[in-house]
Amino acid sequence: MIFTSATANALGARDTNQDAWHATRHHLAVADGVGGAPAGDVASALSVQAVSTTGGDSPELLVAAANDLVRRHAETDPATAGMGSTLDVAILTKGRGRWVVRGAHVGDSVTIVQTAESMELLTRPHTLGLELVAAGHLTEEEGARHPNRSALVRAIGLEPVVRPDLWERTAVRGNRYVLCTDGLTNAVGQELWNLLAALRSAKPAMCADTLVQAACAAGARDNVTVVVGDVSTAWLN
Repeated sequence: MIFTSATANALGARDTNQDAWHATRHHLAVADGVGGAPAGDVASALSVQAVSTTGGDSPELLVAAANDLVRRHAETDPATAGMGSTLDVAILTKGRGRWVVRGAHVGDSVTIVQTAESMELLTRPHTLGLELVAAGHLTEEEGARHPNRSALVRAIGLEPVVRPDLWERTAVRGNRYVLCTDGLTNAVGQELWNLLAALRSAKPAMCADTLVQAACAAGARDNVTVVVGDVSTAWLN
């Protein structure tokens, strides 16, 4: 089995692109440089570089490799000290006699899986507001009003060891995985679900392009990146 994949990207209202992405037959990834920190474009590019060069079937290993690469670079280049990035990966692999899709998530980018019957959000943002709510320190209303609610508490490069959220799903032919940066979700909001439903039968390239166009039409203020991968049968095995 393989991913039949496509990607799309737009600057939005930004002058530079701090997103990076990767899509192959068995690996999907999207990364977004942390806003407010230096060299976000370097951090996201290095994160995706680590995914593409490390390979393998362990999402934890890919996240660790990305974290190590970003931190090593920051140690040798003072101009990039403190840089960070989000990172979402999805790996199509054969494990324990069956094909599965394994994923890892760090930051506030998004991964969604579409099956024939449903859509499921596989990630939640690692933001201060949501972490305080999850820990019981704030109510949901208080978390939504917190002045630093959007600050990331987990990202590639910020700490010596990063803890990704992990997920796994059985690989089913026709299931679609959509990885995107928050430039898309912030621009289109809940309309994303309607867009994905309407694009369910579209090819990955059409889906990715249309989502990015919708974000730009909605006035996207950030870079917008979408990676779409459909689980396909490449050969019988």
